[in-house]
Amino acid sequence: MRIIIFLFISTYCFAQKTFVENSKLSFFSSAPIEDISAVSNKLQGVVDFETGNFFFRVPINTFIFPSSLMQKHFNEKYMESEKYSLSVFKGSFKDSINIFVNQKRQIKAQGILNIHGEDQNVTIETELNIQDETVEFKSRFDVYLKDFKIKVPKIVRMNIADTIQVNVSGFLKERH
Repeated sequence: MRIIIFLFISTYCFAQKTFVENSKLSFFSSAPIEDISAVSNKLQGVVDFETGNFFFRVPINTFIFPSSLMQKHFNEKYMESEKYSLSVFKGSFKDSINIFVNQKRQIKAQGILNIHGEDQNVTIETELNIQDETVEFKSRFDVYLKDFKIKVPKIVRMNIADTIQVNVSGFLKERH
């Protein structure tokens, strides 16, 4: 009987590693001349709810724009996606979260955000909605171009904002 209880507890404690599914990462730039938006559904990631550690990444060239010319300029001129192919956010959160209990929570995820080859320490507030061992997550945060050494030529300065609003959402599920 003790062995069965130990196995159950061990499985329970170590079964809190979840992976991203059905994600959406979008950004929006509002500037005097033009608004720019793009979406990627290719966010990948893993969250270990036992330790609080996480790792997310998105291939830069997976962002889709309303205009193919915008997409081309984004990848070639601003993000240099051949050289800096991924954006990565890795870190941890301190909150103790049991994914086997339905709940809504706000957490602060702290870590290093790497965009365009530059690292920045960030704290991102994230809303978690846990239902039936599936975790829905939503975050909204700002990215400052100067922090990541993303240069905007003077000729298009009025087309691109200095601050980009980023929205991330998706689901985290265990893989069996």
